[in-house]
Amino acid sequence: MPRHKCHRATSYQPLITRFNPKGGKHNETICLIPEEIEALYLMDLLELYQEEAAQKMEVSRPTFARIIKAARQKVARAILGGYELHLEAKRERYVVGFCADSEQYENLNPKGKFLFIFKVEGEQIKETLRLENPAHAKEAKPPLLLAPLLHTYGVNFFITQTLGQGLRSVLGDKGIQVIEKPSIEEAEIAKLF
Repeated sequence: MPRHKCHRATSYQPLITRFNPKGGKHNETICLIPEEIEALYLMDLLELYQEEAAQKMEVSRPTFARIIKAARQKVARAILGGYELHLEAKRERYVVGFCADSEQYENLNPKGKFLFIFKVEGEQIKETLRLENPAHAKEAKPPLLLAPLLHTYGVNFFITQTLGQGLRSVLGDKGIQVIEKPSIEEAEIAKLF
Protein backbone atom coordinates (compact mmCIF):
# COMPACT_ATOMS: atom_id res chain seq x y z
CA MET A 1 0.00 0.00 0.00
CA PRO A 2 1.49 3.42 -0.95
CA ARG A 3 2.44 5.85 1.79
CA HIS A 4 0.36 8.95 2.43
CA LYS A 5 1.93 11.96 0.69
CA CYS A 6 3.07 14.65 3.14
CA HIS A 7 2.14 18.29 2.87
CA ARG A 8 4.41 20.34 0.58
CA ALA A 9 4.45 24.09 1.18
CA THR A 10 4.33 26.00 -2.10
CA SER A 11 4.31 29.74 -2.70
CA TYR A 12 5.31 30.34 -6.32
CA GLN A 13 2.38 31.01 -8.65
CA PRO A 14 3.17 30.93 -12.38
CA LEU A 15 1.29 33.46 -14.47
CA ILE A 16 1.96 31.59 -17.73
CA THR A 17 1.03 27.93 -17.47
CA ARG A 18 1.36 26.53 -21.02
CA PHE A 19 4.41 26.33 -23.23
CA ASN A 20 4.05 25.05 -26.80
CA PRO A 21 7.04 24.36 -29.00
CA LYS A 22 6.87 25.67 -32.56
CA GLY A 23 6.48 22.75 -34.90
CA GLY A 24 5.74 20.30 -32.07
CA LYS A 25 3.94 17.23 -33.38
CA HIS A 26 3.27 15.31 -30.18
CA ASN A 27 -0.22 14.92 -28.77
CA GLU A 28 1.16 14.28 -25.30
CA THR A 29 1.49 17.08 -22.76
CA ILE A 30 4.01 16.96 -19.95
CA CYS A 31 2.65 18.37 -16.70
CA LEU A 32 4.59 19.85 -13.79
CA ILE A 33 2.71 19.67 -10.49
CA PRO A 34 2.87 22.58 -7.97
CA GLU A 35 5.57 20.96 -5.79
CA GLU A 36 7.82 20.46 -8.85
CA ILE A 37 7.29 24.08 -9.91
CA GLU A 38 8.17 25.21 -6.38
CA ALA A 39 11.33 23.09 -6.37
CA LEU A 40 12.49 24.61 -9.69
CA TYR A 41 11.70 28.08 -8.37
CA LEU A 42 13.67 27.59 -5.14
CA MET A 43 16.72 25.85 -6.61
CA ASP A 44 17.05 27.22 -10.11
CA LEU A 45 15.60 30.72 -9.79
CA LEU A 46 16.42 31.66 -6.19
CA GLU A 47 19.57 29.46 -6.21
CA LEU A 48 18.97 27.98 -2.76
CA TYR A 49 20.79 24.87 -1.61
CA GLN A 50 18.72 21.68 -1.32
CA GLU A 51 18.69 21.77 2.48
CA GLU A 52 17.31 25.33 2.60
CA ALA A 53 14.83 24.70 -0.23
CA ALA A 54 13.61 21.54 1.55
CA GLN A 55 13.00 23.54 4.72
CA LYS A 56 10.97 26.13 2.81
CA MET A 57 8.84 23.35 1.28
CA GLU A 58 8.53 21.63 4.67
CA VAL A 59 9.90 18.32 3.39
CA SER A 60 13.05 16.31 4.06
CA ARG A 61 16.14 16.90 1.94
CA PRO A 62 15.89 13.42 0.28
CA THR A 63 12.23 14.12 -0.59
CA PHE A 64 13.21 17.47 -2.05
CA ALA A 65 15.95 15.79 -4.09
CA ARG A 66 13.37 13.40 -5.59
CA ILE A 67 11.00 16.29 -6.39
CA ILE A 68 13.67 18.43 -8.10
CA LYS A 69 14.99 15.45 -10.06
CA ALA A 70 11.49 14.63 -11.37
CA ALA A 71 10.87 18.30 -12.26
CA ARG A 72 14.13 18.65 -14.17
CA GLN A 73 13.56 15.39 -16.04
CA LYS A 74 10.10 16.55 -17.13
CA VAL A 75 11.39 19.93 -18.31
CA ALA A 76 14.29 18.31 -20.18
CA ARG A 77 11.94 15.81 -21.83
CA ALA A 78 9.54 18.58 -22.88
CA ILE A 79 12.28 20.80 -24.31
CA LEU A 80 14.38 18.13 -25.97
CA GLY A 81 11.43 16.05 -27.16
CA GLY A 82 9.29 18.94 -28.38
CA TYR A 83 6.36 18.28 -26.06
CA GLU A 84 3.89 20.85 -24.76
CA LEU A 85 4.64 21.74 -21.13
CA HIS A 86 1.81 22.54 -18.72
CA LEU A 87 2.38 24.04 -15.27
CA GLU A 88 -0.37 23.06 -12.88
CA ALA A 89 -1.22 26.29 -11.11
CA LYS A 90 -2.66 26.05 -7.63
CA ARG A 91 -4.16 29.46 -7.00
CA GLU A 92 -5.48 28.80 -3.50
CA ARG A 93 -3.09 31.35 -1.97
CA TYR A 94 -1.18 34.20 -3.52
CA VAL A 95 0.16 37.62 -2.59
CA VAL A 96 -0.40 40.74 -4.71
CA GLY A 97 1.57 43.96 -4.38
CA PHE A 98 1.41 47.36 -6.03
CA CYS A 99 2.39 50.97 -5.38
CA ALA A 100 0.06 53.96 -5.47
CA ASP A 101 -0.14 57.45 -4.00
CA SER A 102 -3.51 56.85 -2.29
CA GLU A 103 -6.02 54.16 -1.43
CA GLN A 104 -7.81 54.83 -4.71
CA TYR A 105 -5.35 52.33 -6.28
CA GLU A 106 -4.96 54.41 -9.44
CA ASN A 107 -1.88 55.38 -11.46
CA LEU A 108 -0.04 52.31 -10.19
CA ASN A 109 3.70 52.76 -10.51
CA PRO A 110 6.85 51.65 -8.64
CA LYS A 111 7.48 55.17 -7.30
CA GLY A 112 4.03 55.53 -5.68
CA LYS A 113 3.97 56.82 -2.10
CA PHE A 114 2.64 53.58 -0.58
CA LEU A 115 3.24 49.88 -1.14
CA PHE A 116 0.02 47.87 -0.76
CA ILE A 117 0.23 44.13 -0.14
CA PHE A 118 -2.79 41.81 -0.20
CA LYS A 119 -2.64 38.18 0.96
CA VAL A 120 -5.39 36.20 -0.74
CA GLU A 121 -6.71 32.75 0.19
CA GLY A 122 -9.45 31.17 -1.84
CA GLU A 123 -11.28 34.21 -3.11
CA GLN A 124 -10.93 36.24 0.07
CA ILE A 125 -8.42 38.86 1.12
CA LYS A 126 -7.00 37.56 4.40
CA GLU A 127 -4.54 40.35 5.16
CA THR A 128 -3.84 43.84 3.87
CA LEU A 129 -0.68 45.84 4.50
CA ARG A 130 0.06 49.46 3.66
CA LEU A 131 3.73 50.40 3.91
CA GLU A 132 5.71 53.48 3.02
CA ASN A 133 7.35 52.79 -0.33
CA PRO A 134 11.10 53.13 0.26
CA ALA A 135 11.62 53.90 -3.44
CA HIS A 136 9.36 56.95 -3.06
CA ALA A 137 10.66 58.25 0.24
CA LYS A 138 14.35 58.00 -0.63
CA GLU A 139 13.87 58.77 -4.30
CA ALA A 140 15.97 55.69 -5.01
CA LYS A 141 15.76 53.26 -7.87
CA PRO A 142 12.95 50.71 -7.31
CA PRO A 143 15.10 47.65 -8.21
CA LEU A 144 17.35 48.36 -5.22
CA LEU A 145 14.72 48.93 -2.53
CA LEU A 146 11.32 47.78 -3.75
CA ALA A 147 12.23 44.37 -5.20
CA PRO A 148 13.79 42.96 -1.98
CA LEU A 149 10.81 44.24 0.05
CA LEU A 150 8.33 42.54 -2.29
CA HIS A 151 10.32 39.31 -2.02
CA THR A 152 10.43 39.54 1.79
CA TYR A 153 6.63 39.77 1.95
CA GLY A 154 6.23 36.81 -0.42
CA VAL A 155 4.62 38.79 -3.24
CA ASN A 156 3.80 36.58 -6.25
CA PHE A 157 2.32 39.27 -8.50
CA PHE A 158 3.22 42.95 -8.85
CA ILE A 159 0.64 45.15 -10.57
CA THR A 160 1.81 48.34 -12.25
CA GLN A 161 1.04 50.62 -15.15
CA THR A 162 4.68 51.42 -15.92
CA LEU A 163 7.80 49.41 -15.29
CA GLY A 164 11.43 49.91 -16.26
CA GLN A 165 13.46 47.04 -17.66
CA GLY A 166 15.73 46.97 -14.58
CA LEU A 167 12.88 46.39 -12.14
CA ARG A 168 11.18 43.92 -14.50
CA SER A 169 14.39 41.92 -14.63
CA VAL A 170 14.99 41.97 -10.86
CA LEU A 171 11.37 40.98 -10.14
CA GLY A 172 11.63 38.13 -12.66
CA ASP A 173 14.81 36.90 -10.97
CA LYS A 174 12.91 36.76 -7.67
CA GLY A 175 9.97 34.90 -9.23
CA ILE A 176 7.62 37.89 -8.96
CA GLN A 177 5.44 38.19 -12.02
CA VAL A 178 4.28 41.50 -13.42
CA ILE A 179 0.69 42.29 -14.36
CA GLU A 180 0.41 45.50 -16.36
CA LYS A 181 -2.66 47.41 -15.26
CA PRO A 182 -3.14 51.16 -14.62
CA SER A 183 -5.52 50.73 -11.66
CA ILE A 184 -7.33 48.10 -9.63
CA GLU A 185 -10.24 47.87 -7.23
CA GLU A 186 -10.03 45.88 -4.02
CA ALA A 187 -12.81 43.52 -5.15
CA GLU A 188 -10.73 42.57 -8.22
CA ILE A 189 -7.70 41.55 -6.18
CA ALA A 190 -9.33 38.41 -4.73
CA LYS A 191 -10.63 37.42 -8.17
CA LEU A 192 -7.51 37.95 -10.27
CA PHE A 193 -7.35 34.25 -11.14
